[in-house]
Parts: sequence; C-alpha cells; structure tokens
Amino acid sequence: MINTQSSPSVITANIACFMAMLMWAVGFPSGEILLETWGAISLLSIRILIAVSLLMIFWIVAEGMPTVLAAPWGRGLTVGGIGFGFGAILLLVGQKMSDPVTPAIVASMMPIAGASIEVVLDKRKLYLQLLGGIVLAMVGGLLATGVRLSNGKFGLGALFCLLAIFLFAWATRKTTRDFKTLSSLGQTNVTLVGALIITLMVHGSFLVLGFGETEIGNLDSRHIMILLIFSLPAIAISQLLWIWAAGRLGLLLASLHMNAVPFYVMLIVVMLFGDPWGWDQAIGAVLVATGVLLAQAPGPKKAVPCKTNKEKKS
Repeated sequence: MINTQSSPSVITANIACFMAMLMWAVGFPSGEILLETWGAISLLSIRILIAVSLLMIFWIVAEGMPTVLAAPWGRGLTVGGIGFGFGAILLLVGQKMSDPVTPAIVASMMPIAGASIEVVLDKRKLYLQLLGGIVLAMVGGLLATGVRLSNGKFGLGALFCLLAIFLFAWATRKTTRDFKTLSSLGQTNVTLVGALIITLMVHGSFLVLGFGETEIGNLDSRHIMILLIFSLPAIAISQLLWIWAAGRLGLLLASLHMNAVPFYVMLIVVMLFGDPWGWDQAIGAVLVATGVLLAQAPGPKKAVPCKTNKEKKS
C-alpha cells in the first residue's frame, strides 16, 4: 500500500497530480472550439495520434530504442486499449446518449471507482479520515460541475459513462502496478499506443459504416494551434504526470484530485474569455482540496501494549 505520510515525495506527487489536472482542464475549452467543425471520433483519433507521436519521440531520445523495443508491448497495448481507448469512446457515446450533465455527475464518482478497485484488488482498509476525504471530494466535485443530480438522465448513457470511469481507474492501476520495470514515460507510451489503436479501429469502422462523427474540421493556423493545445498539454503531458503521480500516491488518493478539474476549467475561461466567476465551483474546489488533505492524514495507529513489571524484569 502507498505510504501517505507527509514527505517531500508525497508533496511532489500531489503537485504533479494538480498539474496533470490543470493540463487536462486546458483541453475542455479547446475541445469546445474544435468540435464546432470536427467530428467527435476523428478529433479523438487525431488528438491521441499527436500526443503519442510526441511521447514516443521523447521516450526514444530519453531512454533509447532498445528500451522501447524491450517493453511489454502485448500487455501494455491490451491495458491501454481496453482502459483508455474503450473508456474514452464509452464516455463519448454515453454523453451522446444522455446529455452533457450526466458525464459530469458520473465523473465525480472517480474516487468511488478508485476506492472500490483498491478495496477489492489491494485489500485496502478504509479508515474514517479516508472515507471523510472521499465524501468531501465527491460533494466538492458535484458542486464544481455546477450541475444538480436531478438534471441528469440516468439511463443507458449514464451506465456507459460509469463503465468508462471504472475502466480508466482500472487501467491506471494496471499501468502503475504491472509495468514497474518501465519508467512513467514508458508506462504512458505503451498504454496510450493501445488507446490509439482501438480509437483508430473504431474510427475506421465509423467511416466504413457511415456512422458520422468522422468529419475533419478547420485546419487554418488558429485551429491547428488549438488542436496542438488540445493534444499536447491536455493529454500528452497530463497523462504522463497522472501516471507518475498515481504510481506514488496510489489510485484512490490521486483520483481525488480529478474532482477539482471543473474549477480549473472555470478559471481558464474566466481568464481567457472573460466568463463570470463561479462561486459554486470555487467552493467545490475548496472541498476537494480539503478532502485530498484529509484522506492523506495519518491513519489510526495501533495501540502498543505496555509491558508489565514482571515482563520488564524477565
């Protein structure tokens, strides 16, 4: 189990997790602009392709081609394809089948997904502070989204979104646990390539069957710049930082940070587009931050029995 006592390494991991979520948040306003002319599937494909291209070049330069070729590609492609590839597609399909509100509500359940997976697979014990942190992060996440539970449509679309969240959580755990011989850069690459393969296969199927969502949008200089922002900080850098941080904090504690993403998105649109400040999102972010701190507080210590005088003499 990951040690969550206060230490420089844990502080660094929390900072990395914060930066990962901030980078991820940058992609939401960019995606909104691109989706005005792009199909959702084609945008997802090109986004992952650009991210993987940069990360692969960086990996080869940093660690050498022999390391890249010796990586456990079979298992990596499987984990990445199922968890990150199908997960991203299910989230997209779920939103299409429901509404934008439902994925936001379901995404706030990421700490529950992380807790469930660690309890079942790692036999993690949930003590009071940790449960309190999870509850605060969930409430804060719902506040930060600015939506109400009553506004969501909880049908098949919501089920797809929920499955996507669990797949993402599962893939994160498998990546950080099963590929310990690889650096975080290697772990990110082998799994994202798997996600890319699945996405391209689905993209090709959509083109052949004429399902739509495969349109190529504007490619002028402005939209290319937005596409690069949507691909590099928001997925390449974000995913690398996320895998690195989750490997040190553990899936559950890292997932608590996710619920602050709507607040970061709000900050970005306030600064760049002059949107009004949202106090609900700000309060939600404070609750998430409090939950993160509470969850990482030292757990209850076992009482050490005192020795009797007779035991001391002996």
